[in-house]
Amino acid sequence: MVGPAGSGKSTLTMQLANVMESSGASVVKVNFDPAEDKPPYDPDVDVRDYVTAEEFMDKGLGPNGALVTAIDSLINHVDKVREEVEQFKADYAIIDTPGQLEPFAYRVGGPLVLDALIQDDKAVTVFLMDSVFFESPADIVSILTLASSVNVRLRRPQVNVISKADLLSPDVVNNVLPMLHEEGYLEAAVRNSKALRGVELNISLSLARALYEAGYIGEILPVSAYDEVSLKELYGKVQEVLEGGEDYAIYDYDEDQGD
Repeated sequence: MVGPAGSGKSTLTMQLANVMESSGASVVKVNFDPAEDKPPYDPDVDVRDYVTAEEFMDKGLGPNGALVTAIDSLINHVDKVREEVEQFKADYAIIDTPGQLEPFAYRVGGPLVLDALIQDDKAVTVFLMDSVFFESPADIVSILTLASSVNVRLRRPQVNVISKADLLSPDVVNNVLPMLHEEGYLEAAVRNSKALRGVELNISLSLARALYEAGYIGEILPVSAYDEVSLKELYGKVQEVLEGGEDYAIYDYDEDQGD
């Protein structure tokens, strides 16, 4: 689970795990945030047992510096964290990453410790985009650009999710989302909104064009943590990716053995 602060990663971790378990899967929930205060779920494995941001704040670092240092220092404990996860012998592990995306995804330490934890296991990034970003064409371009950047940083198949989808306006649900896949739609929408001018408009138009040219605007799942149907759809998409579906054919998949 990856996304900007406040996008709902921890809540979705809890609710998705509940849906997966009710479907018969075993799930281990991993709190991978050394600065987390009170997650809304009981972590099965918690990195705070090994390192916390608070201990570095006590040494004089500010909140961001303490988080960065704590994440970097996880590399000294990640083998033990992985051992804990493996002891559950669960079908799935959900890794709830730090609330602050930038210190985690855009420094060396975050991707490094994530790679050390996952190793060669099949994995998919679920990137959460808060529904508030979908009320403005320029904001849609911005959040999708961020999602694409994280995709490059973490180098794994990625499912882009609109979190808190129950807060989406009827216009976004009925008009915007069905049209997003039409090449050129975002460019036209940014122009028509007249919210940007000059350099900002040119940047937004260029980014929108690049997203389509890269083929990045694929399936975007609206998900509410309190809507079981949408949670099951997300679970199904995760299964599809991990099983090497056509859109994410990056794994060796032996159809004869179904393995």
